[in-house]
Amino acid sequence: MEKEKLKLGIQIIISESYKLILIYLLAYLLNCIVPTLIAHLTFFILRQVCFGYHFNNLIICLATSIIAFPITIKYLADYYSIIPTFLLYIIFIIILVFIYKLAPKGTEKHPIINQHHKKYLRRKMAFRVFIIVGIFCISTFEIKVFIAYGALLESLMLISQSIKGEYFYENELDEC
Repeated sequence: MEKEKLKLGIQIIISESYKLILIYLLAYLLNCIVPTLIAHLTFFILRQVCFGYHFNNLIICLATSIIAFPITIKYLADYYSIIPTFLLYIIFIIILVFIYKLAPKGTEKHPIINQHHKKYLRRKMAFRVFIIVGIFCISTFEIKVFIAYGALLESLMLISQSIKGEYFYENELDEC
C-alpha cells in the first residue's frame, strides 16, 4: 500500500511539473513570465483551500491552463491599461464575494470530509484572502490586474463545480 502511495505521489509530481514547464516555457516565449507567475500564485494560494472544479482529462487540463495562463495573460499584459481603476476594484470585490460564498467546494478528487474540515478550510481561506487583499491594496495597478485575474480563475473553478453539482462529504453525518 505504501509503495502504491509513493508511486502515485511521484506520478502527480511529474504530471504537475510537466504542466508547469509547458506553461512557463510558453510564458517565456510570450514574454509574460512575471504576470503569469503573479496570477498563477494567486490562483494556487486560493486553490489549495477553496478547491473547485478539476478537469478529468490531462490534455483538457493542460490546454485550459495554457489558454488561461500565458495566452490570456499576454493579452491582459498588452491591454490592462484600458481597464479603469474603479472597475478593477469593483470586479475584484465581486470575485472575492463569489469566493467567500462558494468556497470550499469539494470534489471527488478533493472531498470535504466533514463540517469541521469545511470550517478549517474556510478559516484558512479567509486568512489567505486577507493577505491577497492586502497585497492587492499596496501593489501597482499592473500587479493588481494579475492578482484579480488569478482570483477570477479560482472563482470560475468554484462556479463550475457549483454548476456541476458535486459537493462531496465522505461522511455527511460526521459533525464537529
